[in-house]
Amino acid sequence: MPYSVCMKLQPVVAGSFYPGKSKELERVFDSFEKEKAQSIEGETIGMMLPHAGYIYSGAIAALGYRSLSASFETVVLAGPSHYVSFKGVSIFAGESVMTPLREIPVDQEACRFLMDFDSHIAEIPPAFVKEHSVEVHFPLVQRYLPKAKVVPIVMGQGIQQAVKPLADALLLLWKKKKFLFVASSDLSHYPTYETAVGADQEFLKALLTGDEKKVDQTDEKIMGKGYPDYYCTHCGKEPVSTLLRFAKGVGAERIKLLACRNSGDVTGDHSRVVGYGAVAFSR
Repeated sequence: MPYSVCMKLQPVVAGSFYPGKSKELERVFDSFEKEKAQSIEGETIGMMLPHAGYIYSGAIAALGYRSLSASFETVVLAGPSHYVSFKGVSIFAGESVMTPLREIPVDQEACRFLMDFDSHIAEIPPAFVKEHSVEVHFPLVQRYLPKAKVVPIVMGQGIQQAVKPLADALLLLWKKKKFLFVASSDLSHYPTYETAVGADQEFLKALLTGDEKKVDQTDEKIMGKGYPDYYCTHCGKEPVSTLLRFAKGVGAERIKLLACRNSGDVTGDHSRVVGYGAVAFSR
């Protein structure tokens, strides 16, 4: 029996972050595909992809999925909690998630495995009530990995309570089945366009080393510069840290930047922007 009492996860940002009607959503995907996707050498095991509204970052997230050369049975999607503060990891372990296109089955076996591994990995239903960081990826998975099941995860705060348990659990799960791990994260939040471009380049340079310690040091360095209206280098700290540990554990030493832009490139407003990047990890 599934652990979850809620069998179907309903969308909460369809019609706002992305189109709420299937035909309109498909037209948006068609527009994304006018841009050529890059190729990734080796076996892709994970990605960092953005989670803003599709008008801002959808094309960049799509570039990540479109760059994949293989199909996946399961996609593990981990995003940060924007609305609920908690320690640990929340999993939705119901039957399926709903989108304007159709249902996506949840990999309940993988969910049970992760929850049985550590008490910090559990079902915390309030984490999904308003959360968009994972939901915006569901239609993208449907479009580009139509046969995949999903494991929806919202991460709370804490290295010991969230990152370490999930990374360790994923490494054990990897021995049972191969999957794609997606860390959902945007980049710079709310500085000027020029500041975001420079800070994002500096952060991504550190991320491309695959060194979690270097990434943390770079994060502290950038935040210490005191940029006006600069709130974070990346909002998915726990998911990205998990990705770095998971990638290291499975020997994914190839890290490739697929795209980097910010909201100012879309709106033309350079006074207050959010950055977005697509990064692939392969071996």
